Amino acid sequence: MNLNLKPEHKAFADEVRAFARANLSPATKDKTFSGKHYDRDDHMAWQQALGRQGWLAYTWPKKYGGPGWDVTQRFLFENVLAEEGAPRIIPFGVKMVGPVIYTFGSDEQKERFLPGIRQSTVSWCQGYSEPGAGSDLANLRTRAVREGDHYIVNGQKTWTSFAHWGDWIFCLVRTNPDAKPQEGISFLLVDMKTPGISVEPIITADGNRAGTQEVNSVFFTDVKVPVENRVGEENKGWTYAKYLLEFERGGNPYSPRLRSAFERLKKLSQAMPDGEDSIMADVSWREKLARMDIEISGLEMFEQEFYSRLASGQNPGPLSSMIKLRGTEVMQQVQESAVEAAGYYSQPFPEQRAWNANVEPIGPEGVDVLAPRYFNGRKMTIYGGSSEVQRGIMSKVMLGL
Repeated sequence: MNLNLKPEHKAFADEVRAFARANLSPATKDKTFSGKHYDRDDHMAWQQALGRQGWLAYTWPKKYGGPGWDVTQRFLFENVLAEEGAPRIIPFGVKMVGPVIYTFGSDEQKERFLPGIRQSTVSWCQGYSEPGAGSDLANLRTRAVREGDHYIVNGQKTWTSFAHWGDWIFCLVRTNPDAKPQEGISFLLVDMKTPGISVEPIITADGNRAGTQEVNSVFFTDVKVPVENRVGEENKGWTYAKYLLEFERGGNPYSPRLRSAFERLKKLSQAMPDGEDSIMADVSWREKLARMDIEISGLEMFEQEFYSRLASGQNPGPLSSMIKLRGTEVMQQVQESAVEAAGYYSQPFPEQRAWNANVEPIGPEGVDVLAPRYFNGRKMTIYGGSSEVQRGIMSKVMLGL
């Protein structure tokens, strides 16, 4: 998107770009553009550099350590980092549980947890989904029984991204099994080193070739959690969960990296082996790319509106569902089109990359894993509430249906 930037915004973009070039390690940047995946150290080193600069919690209010940026600065920050090949900020701490803690947590919880989130010295994961309780999250069954100054937690969470890296997990647990489904749920912060917690990897349809081990099942067996680790009131966790989901769905912008992937898709469409026609010669293909370009531009506008609402103190509301819906669906279109453009060469065999060494990879794994990336990307329209759930929210809130 072309913005009419003020001189101070141009200077800000230059400052972010200079910071990225000075602090993003060449090895990490190479992983972005050469088809390798990140490990925990890549993410933590980069996020801690942002934390030292005071930029990691860039959407937070100034009173809690945010930089106080305007809407345009937030938009430029994400776009410049995408252009420079920086890893995506892992959202669970700074963009999910952090806002819940500074909005609903006690003063003691803010003092205890926010600095580690803001500086990325503590990593978080999300304990929401369960077997039988995914998009229908109110059916969760993980139970927390209060015994004095502790809860005893038993149950299972699944599809837990980066649980194998996590220092802490924020969990929805059922504290009143006799209440209505959306009631009787509490929001707990749990140290992953607590006895009784075990983590098992889930091998996804792509064989985990589209990245490192990513999703896991987390089991809780008589896990003792101090009552002081409960955020807000007992049995009011559904309120905090809905607030968090607004940030999960809209607060992790899709358009910067989507735009970058789309530009690489266009290059891939033009790069074919000698003797083969480029798919760009097909007018219907160019029309498809034009539609994607328009979709991404529209998404950029939605995301700027999202930031504008946060900056004015408003909750994003159904706008977060619109962003999640279109961001994930358009990203799947880009992934599917990348497989179509590469054709035979998208098969997951590294030796096939020799057909054109100058083609930039689509996504962080490269041409040889376009098919695994496609399979892995099918989950995007399911996690955080499926596309059907997002459409239901929009029809109810925006149209009154």
